[in-house]
Amino acid sequence: MNNISSINKKQISQNFQAKKEEKIEENINQEIKEDTYSKNEVNGKIFATALSAAVLGGAIMHGRNKWNLKTLKNKVSELTENNETIKNTLQTAEEKVKNLTNDNETLSNINKRLQEEAQKAKDKLTDIFEGDIAPKDMRDKLFNELKSKIEKSDYGYDITQPPITGKGGTKIYDDAIPLPSSVGTLNRAGMKELQIPEIASNGRFDYELPMSNEVKITHMQSVDFKPVKSQPTNISESYADSVQWNNDKIARDVLQNFFDGHGQTLDGVKLHFEPTGTGKYKVRIEGKSTYTPDKAVYIGESTKRNDAKAAGNYGEGLKMATLKLLKDGGAQDVKIASDNWKVTYSLDKGNLSDKRVLAYSLDKTEKFNGNYIEFETTDRKLLESLRKTLNRFYSSGNTHFKCPDFENEIIGIKNLPYGEKGGIYIAGQRFEFDGNYDGLENIAIFIKEKPPVSVLDPSRDRTSLNTSNIEEIAKWLAKEERLSNDDKIKMLKSLENYWDAKDYFSKEHPMDNFIERFLGYTNWESDKLQLHVKFPAKYVAYSNASSDVVNELKKNGYKVCKENFSKLGMPTIRDILGDARAHDVVIPNDIQKKKILILKEALKKLSPSLKDKHFTADELDTKIYLFDRTSAKDSKMYSDCNAEAITDNGVSKGFWIDKSYLDKSSFSDVLETALHELSHKVGGDESAEFSYKLTDVNKNAINQLINDAQARSEIQALNNLWSSLL
Repeated sequence: MNNISSINKKQISQNFQAKKEEKIEENINQEIKEDTYSKNEVNGKIFATALSAAVLGGAIMHGRNKWNLKTLKNKVSELTENNETIKNTLQTAEEKVKNLTNDNETLSNINKRLQEEAQKAKDKLTDIFEGDIAPKDMRDKLFNELKSKIEKSDYGYDITQPPITGKGGTKIYDDAIPLPSSVGTLNRAGMKELQIPEIASNGRFDYELPMSNEVKITHMQSVDFKPVKSQPTNISESYADSVQWNNDKIARDVLQNFFDGHGQTLDGVKLHFEPTGTGKYKVRIEGKSTYTPDKAVYIGESTKRNDAKAAGNYGEGLKMATLKLLKDGGAQDVKIASDNWKVTYSLDKGNLSDKRVLAYSLDKTEKFNGNYIEFETTDRKLLESLRKTLNRFYSSGNTHFKCPDFENEIIGIKNLPYGEKGGIYIAGQRFEFDGNYDGLENIAIFIKEKPPVSVLDPSRDRTSLNTSNIEEIAKWLAKEERLSNDDKIKMLKSLENYWDAKDYFSKEHPMDNFIERFLGYTNWESDKLQLHVKFPAKYVAYSNASSDVVNELKKNGYKVCKENFSKLGMPTIRDILGDARAHDVVIPNDIQKKKILILKEALKKLSPSLKDKHFTADELDTKIYLFDRTSAKDSKMYSDCNAEAITDNGVSKGFWIDKSYLDKSSFSDVLETALHELSHKVGGDESAEFSYKLTDVNKNAINQLINDAQARSEIQALNNLWSSLL
């Protein structure tokens, strides 16, 4: 407190602050004159110093007494030292940069001198080496002679037209069967299309399919039985939900029983619908055969279980159709009757729980010469399905079976007008294809018996067929011994619309897959009889070829067929045209031309060690073609390819070489590549034959260069000529 009091009592001069600021500014200006800084550095230092002065000066002026003059001088001195340090650092850096620049120039000069010395040493070594072969004047003379020869020479072949290879011609089989010019049958030529009436607006419908001599009516011997009342089965009501059956499938299984009951035809079956006046429709379907009640009650006791030509199997489908009618079709009961009996199905309470189960009553009736099913339904759409299903089975009025193009005891095929709905029938019943009974267009196929379970599982649901099922059927038929070679050829001829080779973007019909699979499983080594066909002159099986080649063949009247037809004796595109690699030819420039000619000349010089022993004279006078591996056409498959051999039946026809590889590579590298590609006449890169051949070729060529001074001089001259072109 005493100190503060004494200070306050002092008389402070009015110009004290100004004098101190003048002194500070004088010191700062002096420092600026002594140092050299960048503009930003100077501005920064002035700003920092001025800011310090202002703060310090303000503190004194306000009497805060936290700084004194000595402290201020120390700060200014510290700033001055910092400025000097920065200045020295900059000067040191400038000296280092200058020294590095001088060092770099020195190294560059040294490197240049070293390169010159290395070249002199190389030239001297070359003179020593080549001087041992021939004097310099002789070497120069040889160089000039070869140079003149190369400049005046030409390829000796058309550089724009690569050779055609692989032409094999048509193989003749002694057992070949001529392809028939046409096929077709008059089977069921008198068949007339069914004239099925429409269902009346009130739901009434009456129609009986015409009888024919194809109907096989059977009458089972009558049996005596004890009537049963409301006998529950072990089939619960909820079991109906496990089966995804729509009206079409219910109609299919109801009518299937009448189809099988008439000997695999719907001929003679009668349908009657009538409205009841209560919002329901009474449905009654009648057939002419009779059978015993166990066939309507027991699953597994169907008359069709061991009949390969029957559409049904175990009687399960009829029970399931009945359950669906009761649960989802609005039926209170479903009656099935024949001869002296009637079974009435309904849903009743089960013995083991309150849940409803399928139950039946069995009653005796007056004799009825035939059989029927009867029920009421609220579903008008079910009536439409029953009507449509009449044409989904074989009958004497289903024109899908009229005059097929091919038919034998196993299968029939009929081509339809383009766009017309067809289908595939198995044991007389049309199957869905891709979820649609009309899903197969342009063709109708009917297989007369159920294929083995391994080919097609005839399950209760008879799931929709797809292309995979078609392929499995084709495989089965290809191996089926009952299908003779004559039948196979006629069947294939009937499917000629599907012979054409398809490219990636072409839409395929399921029968394209059928043909592919059938051909693929024909003529296995284990087959007792091989199938060979004599095809017309302009039928050709596809082999690897560009779309341009395929289109050109078609323009010239050729039918380009699926690849596997070659297994039957059809010549391939390669057989008639050969192979021309799909590279686009690059026309060599002047330097590239000279390099190709130098390479050809080198091979001629090596002919004493290679001719006859490894290559013919024509092979050594090779044809070299230029391509660009970076082009749009070649970049995907040949981006890493320097060269590619052209061979034909064990003969070298030349090779392709990439233009950039030719441009950048040394003479020795390209000469080795040439010998490599010529050696491919015996096999591919992975083959032992090729490895042995290339080893022997290189060994003999090296041996010639070691022992033949003239050849050594000529190859060295060609190497020098090559280097002069770089």
